[in-house]
Amino acid sequence: MRAVFTHLVGLHKDKRESFDADRITIGRSPDNQLSFGDSQRRVSSHHAELVRCDDQYLLRDLGSTNGTMINGRRIVVSELNHDDMVEFGAGGPLLRFAIENEASHETILPPPRQRPSASASDSDFSRRITTRQGPTPQARNNSVLIGAMLAAMLLGAVGGIIFSRVTTKRDNGEMRFAEIDAASRPAVVLIIAQVETTNQSGEVISSEPMTGSGFLISNDGLIVTSRHLVRNWEYNPPSTGNTARTSRLDVVLQGHGVGDAIPAEVYRLSQSKDSDVAVLRIGATSTPSVRLPEPESGNIGQGEAVAVMGFPLGLDLLSITNDSIIDPTLSPGIVSRVGHDYIQLSLKAYRGNSGGPVLSSSGEVIGILTSKFGDSDIALCTPISAAIALLK
Repeated sequence: MRAVFTHLVGLHKDKRESFDADRITIGRSPDNQLSFGDSQRRVSSHHAELVRCDDQYLLRDLGSTNGTMINGRRIVVSELNHDDMVEFGAGGPLLRFAIENEASHETILPPPRQRPSASASDSDFSRRITTRQGPTPQARNNSVLIGAMLAAMLLGAVGGIIFSRVTTKRDNGEMRFAEIDAASRPAVVLIIAQVETTNQSGEVISSEPMTGSGFLISNDGLIVTSRHLVRNWEYNPPSTGNTARTSRLDVVLQGHGVGDAIPAEVYRLSQSKDSDVAVLRIGATSTPSVRLPEPESGNIGQGEAVAVMGFPLGLDLLSITNDSIIDPTLSPGIVSRVGHDYIQLSLKAYRGNSGGPVLSSSGEVIGILTSKFGDSDIALCTPISAAIALLK
């Protein structure tokens, strides 16, 4: 049995790294078994460690600056399961974890374990982990380390740190972030709005591309995005005496290059710029669309897990990573407040994410990413109901 990490973003995207050691150190420093290099500044020098105990792996944060997240949940120490998504430092490297048979390279799917109930005590949980029948010699050798990790787990529980992960219970209609990503990825598009500024004489004095995100909602080629991306000059007026306009709109589908951009037109626009919604049209397409909420779906609630998909930093990130193919990224978070006109989120969002879909744990779009506050992890999204109302 060995642990396999697959890089999901950045320069090493799709690279697989496998380990069969009982203890794997992870961090920025080159002396780690899994080293991200000095360029990954969100990763601490010695960020975390992965320990094998019998047929399970435990991931422990080593007091890193920016934290360790499993499926979007910050952890101190937690069991790491097959197909979990691990982020080392908020906004840092994102990897998918897998357990494979070393001899045959086949994926091992561990049998279901009895999880502790909500009423189970911490001591009950620790007994479930430590009182296995017939521990291996490696497990006995690691007993001190495992005991320290369990102590950290108990301390985290006392401090109110929750290390639960996204469930895969189909009867509740919930999905892993990896499943949400796979289902929604083809529908997320890059939008390039060319903004021209002219002076009083009508001469074009500047022309620059504004990039953002959007998502297909039908095979008619309708794309929902943010109004401020389509008409940036309304929200950021040019200097006195100058005027601005959007001279061209282009859409790049997932899996294509910028050279494959498709011209788009504005199909619907919210009457007021206070409602930050626009709908574009590119014509009929066979590309799958996102899942819109059913009429009977319940409203999103405070504390629920969400994820935003899009293109952080837009074309700038593509040039940094030398990517020639458009591929959206996923950033997990939670709903921190539900207002009347906006849903407040706690997650990492950047310039270029605007207009991207915010997805619930059931894979349905609940909103359109609208804005963020400075360097904070606070973002706002416009409820998808605003776009549905605009189309009606």
